[in-house]
Amino acid sequence: MNYKIINLQGEKTMHFSTMPLSKEQLFSFLCSISEQYRAGVAIVDVNQTHYPIVFINHAFTKLTGYKREEIIGESISLLNGLKTNEDTLADFHYHLSNNIPVELNIIHYRKDRVAFWNSINSEPIQDYKGQAQFIVLHCKDVTDLMLNKMLSKLEHEVYTELENGEINDILQLITTQVEKYYIRDIYCAIHFVQANGELEPIASGSLPLSFIKSIHHIDVGSSTGYNQSAVYIKELDSNNHQQIDYAIASCWLKPILNNENCLLGYFTIYIKNKTELNLSDIEFLKKLSPIIALSIKYVEQKQQLKRLAYYDMNTGIPNYNYFYTHLFDWEKEQIKGSILLIQPSEYSNIVDLFGRKIGDDLIRQLIDRLEKNYDTNEMIYGRFTNSTFILAIQLTADDLNKFISNLQNITNTPFAIANRELFISLKIGISNFDHSISIDESVRRADIALTKSRNQKGTSLSYFEVETDYQIQRELDIVNQLNYGLQNEEFTINLQPKVNLSTATIEGFEALARWYSPVLGPVSPAEFIPVAEQTGKISAVDNIVLKKVLQFQHERKSKGLKVVPISVNISPVHFYRESFVDDFISYVNLFDVNPEHIKIEVTESVELFDYEKAKEILIELKKCGYESSIDDFGVGFSSLSYLQQLPFSEIKIDRSFINGISDTSMHAVVQTIVQLATNLNMHAVAEGIETLEQFLLLQKMGCKTGQGYYFHKPMPIKEAEKLLDSIII
Repeated sequence: MNYKIINLQGEKTMHFSTMPLSKEQLFSFLCSISEQYRAGVAIVDVNQTHYPIVFINHAFTKLTGYKREEIIGESISLLNGLKTNEDTLADFHYHLSNNIPVELNIIHYRKDRVAFWNSINSEPIQDYKGQAQFIVLHCKDVTDLMLNKMLSKLEHEVYTELENGEINDILQLITTQVEKYYIRDIYCAIHFVQANGELEPIASGSLPLSFIKSIHHIDVGSSTGYNQSAVYIKELDSNNHQQIDYAIASCWLKPILNNENCLLGYFTIYIKNKTELNLSDIEFLKKLSPIIALSIKYVEQKQQLKRLAYYDMNTGIPNYNYFYTHLFDWEKEQIKGSILLIQPSEYSNIVDLFGRKIGDDLIRQLIDRLEKNYDTNEMIYGRFTNSTFILAIQLTADDLNKFISNLQNITNTPFAIANRELFISLKIGISNFDHSISIDESVRRADIALTKSRNQKGTSLSYFEVETDYQIQRELDIVNQLNYGLQNEEFTINLQPKVNLSTATIEGFEALARWYSPVLGPVSPAEFIPVAEQTGKISAVDNIVLKKVLQFQHERKSKGLKVVPISVNISPVHFYRESFVDDFISYVNLFDVNPEHIKIEVTESVELFDYEKAKEILIELKKCGYESSIDDFGVGFSSLSYLQQLPFSEIKIDRSFINGISDTSMHAVVQTIVQLATNLNMHAVAEGIETLEQFLLLQKMGCKTGQGYYFHKPMPIKEAEKLLDSIII
């Protein structure tokens, strides 16, 4: 794009695609503009071999602690230290030396050698000849963000080990990974409190347990007392020779508590070269402690939470959770490759003719052929939906084309389908994958490409194309019509009954948003809810549903008719708004509806990360008499820690678990969740009950409430009224 710029002499106006300035003029301009930035800015001269810094703004001195005279003439490597990643550093220098823009996160060190995560945005600046003269580095401290990301990765690794791991192995994993990823140069250990009140180390990172036993810690016991929110700091005896060898000056101890607030032990960090505890450390330890506590509890009780089970119960092949978790490991290793979504074109017809089990068998046969023909150690795959499986592979573009050609060849021989031999064709959607694109975004792109491939005949494949893809156009159409839908009251609600599994009585309803657009026709919640969240309209959608529910409850109460509780789904985006609680209570009071007749459901998702804020909101609602529920439990980014921290009164078991409940392993998963709800004083509700068998199994295992097509489909308000009016009070 050309910009109209007046030159410094003010003689005339010209159009340039580059800055119309000499190197000296550029430098003066960049120095002046850099002082306007609140972010740290460093200007690097690219014409000198060691890429010296020739200017820094005031914000950069605050960020690093260096004065201008101390850093001018030095390279950015002055900020490197022990934990600066060599690969990231090499990547940065490659872009720097080739004048290529880059954004990356790297561990740097301030003048006082305190480490921090530095988010660097590098931009080459050219003179009027189009020659790069400077590189402007925008720097920002993102330590808290990266610590949270690290904690999230650690949670995934811990939960993976929870399936079959022993307690010592899991705690060893925690200490090792914290040592590896934490920005400080530290050692870690976990101590249990023994019956006699003494501390016993049971896991450590790189320090020998025998050495840890020799270090004197604070005394703890039933008579000593402890503060569950505190981090204890202990100055260690400097006469220990091994301690001197390891350069340990002090240690921090964070209490580990179980669900009953009983002290289990301490997570211990041994500090090298004595540094002070800061807020980031405190917040990290605060979030880490519940993970350790719950790992101890559920491993020791051998109540393995199978909600993140890794295999599809109908086919025995890996499922999407398996795929996601292992691809997450690739992301950490910055592995590049491609994601393929693969679907038999004839799947729907085969299921319609022969049933879902035969469809499952078709997917199983495809995977069998894949495993026989390819080295599956170089790929990750899993079932994505009933009709689709997903595959990630580490291949160059040329090798990928060969792989796809061979993949299509596995359909050259017929498949045994219901005692017949049938040929099938494949629809394939492809997207790139690397560490610069999130897993969810890569999968979304492959899914969009698969949608395009379905529109073609026979075996076909499509690569993700941003500009021409149908799905993007569809999303744009939804964005355009969403405002009209909100303004013209196009949104309605359906109510799906919740049924007592013991008495078959109606205990309440769940309110579901529905949208019929005169332009687009019926728009699925799966389409309009993400768009509403992205465009900031989700609160308006939630409020429409809430008001319609409250109006329904008010009218029935006014007429003296039977009233039962109705659950309203609240998006996490809406849930965290500052005014949410006040707005919600105002709506309820406006319609004079009793608190026990309205319930909040929050869908489990990656946004449910601010545990303290969520806890504050839910406690405030509970004080006012409003119950809360965690929806679609087990299929999102489940965190063991929030279950004991957040005062949910209800866990809704996702329909994907109920679908496979007849299988022994999945039965154990559901049983575990029901028991988990009981242990945490929560109410378990099974979603998606479709058969008598599912109903009887849930009833037998003690699940008290359910909903699904076996009882009632979601229904318009008038049908719900008739249903309620038919009940004899």
